[in-house]
Amino acid sequence: MPLKTILEEKFKVNTYIINDASAAALGEHRRGSGRGVNHLVLFTVGTGIGGGIIADGRLYLGAVGAAGEFGHMTVDADGPRCGCGNTGCLEMLASGTAVARDAIKRIEEGEKSSLVSLSGNGIDGITAELVGEAARRGDALASEVLARAAYYLGIGMVNVVNIFNPEMVVVGGGMAGLGDLLLAPGRRMVAERAFPVSSRAVRIVTAALGNEAGVYGAAVFTREQIKGGQDEST
Repeated sequence: MPLKTILEEKFKVNTYIINDASAAALGEHRRGSGRGVNHLVLFTVGTGIGGGIIADGRLYLGAVGAAGEFGHMTVDADGPRCGCGNTGCLEMLASGTAVARDAIKRIEEGEKSSLVSLSGNGIDGITAELVGEAARRGDALASEVLARAAYYLGIGMVNVVNIFNPEMVVVGGGMAGLGDLLLAPGRRMVAERAFPVSSRAVRIVTAALGNEAGVYGAAVFTREQIKGGQDEST
């Protein structure tokens, strides 16, 4: 759908369109955790998984603006089918949706967990946030579900670190609130499995701007487009 054209014709204003995760990467680069970093990748881990890439201090969008779809890299060739049509996508194994789905499935299969009572005695109310809370309280099932998601996210990080050799990996989105429950396994996996020269160069941090990252990034992107692509760092 030619959304840019539709909006311009409807509202008679110049319109610029950017993927939300790419906007978040730009926002974190200019106003968040990535200030002063020239090479950065961002994972947005929430309902799904998206990504954004900063290379040489500039947002990288690819040939048609579709770069950074980290959630759709294959991390398990025999894994579950994704909404994109592929199987074993990172999004299906490490997103907030995947965490909640896996916890519910295991409880339905008869495993015991405090998640049932935490959610008000109904498994339909189980969310990734709730799984994180249960894990912090020592719930075994919740801890195992999160560990599995963190394992696959770590695989995704290793792939991205080896491909892009960034100075920083920023993790944003709703799941970033889990902090080291999610990031510590990823850091360990990058240290163990990425090329040593790349793993030594990278820091893995949480996003500083939260849900506002995309707003900042979209504003910066629009301003730069108006200025004809000029790098606007302020």
